[in-house]
Amino acid sequence: MYSVAALAAWEVGWWARRRHLRGQQFACAKAEALRLGKPLVVVGAPDGGVTAGYDCGDVTVDIAGSACPNLVRADITKSLPFANDSAVVFVACVLEYVLDYESAVKELRRVAGNHLYVVRVEPWTLAGWLYPGARRRLSAAEAPVCQLTAVA
Repeated sequence: MYSVAALAAWEVGWWARRRHLRGQQFACAKAEALRLGKPLVVVGAPDGGVTAGYDCGDVTVDIAGSACPNLVRADITKSLPFANDSAVVFVACVLEYVLDYESAVKELRRVAGNHLYVVRVEPWTLAGWLYPGARRRLSAAEAPVCQLTAVA
């Protein structure tokens, strides 16, 4: 009984951390899009489950439906309707579920250039164990984690 409660507490703690990180990474991606004058493409609809902490961006890409305006229903392992290096891309807890991971990352990198922000499920959590794709990681060079700094 205690082990189930401990596991639940562990998962809730990591979920809360991931939610905070999603919000932080989204804010960085949004600021970068504004700075560059590029659209913010959000991959993984914010209304598609427990992945809240961000909004729809200028365009939302999801394989399923969403209430987000400017929704593009698309498979990220296939060619997306964006030019090369044309947008800042924010991806929230999507890559864990993609079977053709390499094609997805290649397509996202094509659209984003060096402006790809990714939040993943941690591989050591129960969610990571249930979704083996969570064990694959992007390096900091492939998807840097930004830190927002206060402006005086």
